[in-house]
Amino acid sequence: MGGRRIESRSDEAKSLPILVVESGDSPAAGFAAALLADFGAETIVVEPRGGSGLRRLGGPEVRAVWWPILARNKRSLALDLEAPEALPVAEALLKRADIVFLDESAAGRALRRIAGEVGHAAQVMRIFAPGEDRPDLWRDGKSAALAGCATGVVALTGMPDGPPIQAEFPLADNTSGILAAALALVELRRARLTGAAPRALELGLHEALQRMNEWQLVVAGAQGRAEPRNGNRFPMNSNIGNIFRTRDGKLLTVSAATPSVADRLLGMIGGEKLQQDPRFRTPADRRVNMDALDEIIAAWMAEHDAAEAMRLVREHDVVVGPIYDADDIRKDPHIAARGDIVRVADGKGGSIAMPAPLPKIDSAPGRVRSIGPAPGEGSRAILQELGFTGVELEELKQKGVLWALD
Repeated sequence: MGGRRIESRSDEAKSLPILVVESGDSPAAGFAAALLADFGAETIVVEPRGGSGLRRLGGPEVRAVWWPILARNKRSLALDLEAPEALPVAEALLKRADIVFLDESAAGRALRRIAGEVGHAAQVMRIFAPGEDRPDLWRDGKSAALAGCATGVVALTGMPDGPPIQAEFPLADNTSGILAAALALVELRRARLTGAAPRALELGLHEALQRMNEWQLVVAGAQGRAEPRNGNRFPMNSNIGNIFRTRDGKLLTVSAATPSVADRLLGMIGGEKLQQDPRFRTPADRRVNMDALDEIIAAWMAEHDAAEAMRLVREHDVVVGPIYDADDIRKDPHIAARGDIVRVADGKGGSIAMPAPLPKIDSAPGRVRSIGPAPGEGSRAILQELGFTGVELEELKQKGVLWALD
């Protein structure tokens, strides 16, 4: 193997689906790769000895479904990147790859180091936790768990008289994954149009949420202070927006962000008298008296079951909707008709419900071709595609470089 000459992807190969390589423990890198895999990218997750850390996230119930979903449409290359003998394999993979997603895990750092040492044509996208790039300027621990807290989003989430609330789902990871996938494709396109090599890019886990929350910085600059938590209301309390409980215990969210919608809402719950109430006639009036208005809306909701409230909402053209949980999503006929939830065979005689590839693209629909692979599932085919012989595969296996081989 020492004298192997590794060619970059040929023009013919470049006309095929792009090849994506993923190496890391963060859901962000895994989600970015999964998005592209949904729409036909050949995707390989390089797993260090013991398997990707993503396999071990959450309790047993979560592990049983998270990896199958997050690693769907991917093949596994069980490769010990720390072993010197892994260099020819990693080099061959990088020579063929179009995009590489990696993080600051040991495996991610190892692949990034190798990418810096060998020639390749891949676009390398590094996703890192806050402070990883400038530890000299970061006061706190360098942990992905701090990403949401470093964006201002958590500071805004919760009731005014209580502590902030951190969402119990990978919000920073998934938004970062979306942005990372978009940036990688844009850079790959630029490189191919100009004939230049793709540039390595970096994205902090906090930066996608910070971009989404940009209004907070604008408001803080204008008013000289950060906007405080205000529960379920719209920022700065100018518009009517909150969540209310109906007589039968359902939760409905109200959004009246324009004067016309606000006027129709007031007419629905209190008629002309409420519409003419000087406390609520303008956005400025409502902002000062929002607590009183919330009490009126809450009392109206408490007098109606959810179905009746929604009937009246539709008649008055008011923006109100139910708060769905996972069971509601699974039972919703519109979501079912859209095919937004799919069931995929789990290889054990059953199936796993999971989000469909989104967004919908009629001309090039995404598809779930397989659930997340077992460790090393696909290694043999991957290496054969890279030009390694059966004898070389067995040699790598005996040396422990390939710690799992299907």
